[in-house]
Amino acid sequence: MFSLCKSQQLIIAHRGYRACFPENTLCAFIASLGRCDMIELDVRLSADGVAVVFHDELLCRCSDAVVRASEFDQHSLAVHDWCFGQLSLLDVGSWFLDSDPFGTIDQGLAERKKLQASMPQRLPSLRRVLHWAVTNRMPLNIEIKEMGTPQHNEALVAEVVHDISVTAAERQVVLSSFNHDILRMCRWLAPHLSTAALQEREHPPDLILYLQKLGVDAYHPADGIADLDLIPLIRSAGIWVNVFTVNDTARQKQLFKAGATGIFTDYLETNRSADSTFC
Repeated sequence: MFSLCKSQQLIIAHRGYRACFPENTLCAFIASLGRCDMIELDVRLSADGVAVVFHDELLCRCSDAVVRASEFDQHSLAVHDWCFGQLSLLDVGSWFLDSDPFGTIDQGLAERKKLQASMPQRLPSLRRVLHWAVTNRMPLNIEIKEMGTPQHNEALVAEVVHDISVTAAERQVVLSSFNHDILRMCRWLAPHLSTAALQEREHPPDLILYLQKLGVDAYHPADGIADLDLIPLIRSAGIWVNVFTVNDTARQKQLFKAGATGIFTDYLETNRSADSTFC
């Protein structure tokens, strides 16, 4: 089970160093080293049952799947309709150079030539990223995405838990989801793993009692509902509070002062160390 040790204020890289590198790629994760205490990533299930690191349900925004679909005789752009062998051949990095989603290339914060030299980036399996994380002692927040049916959700949870076991990563991962039934599956299948409830728009009724019954170790509210008066009450119940996604440094300091244990951010500094955040 993941546990906080020396650091009680986690800087969590949202999909890696997302502001300056293509999200959920190995180059974004590598660039996060030394700049954060934990990396957040997203997982979905391929058609042949491999847990893959990708945020969107569809491949069109962050890959070249649109232009390569005919090559694989694919008529769908949904991640779960592609086998891992096909997914692993996609370029999931070059889109960043074309769209510059945070304007960091234009501002000179991200170097186009260095980014170009690292392309193409391939869509990674969760197991590969876990191996990398264990080697580099980097804790991970693994967000388990909704797969559409309880059966598919259960299959994804089982594969995630299996990959964590195979890579011996149990002590440096937290499993999170907006679908709290998925978290119940995680607790049933792997009660030794830490879990976190993601929430946006509004808090569940009787929040602390709800979280306690859910059996989670952490609550991850959107910044828009991160009530500064509520944070210490949740902390007093022994539950971590990690807030997403907070790119304003003044707001980050405000949340930490209120007792938040971590913040998810797209922008990273260079004075962090992951070695002191878990035991």
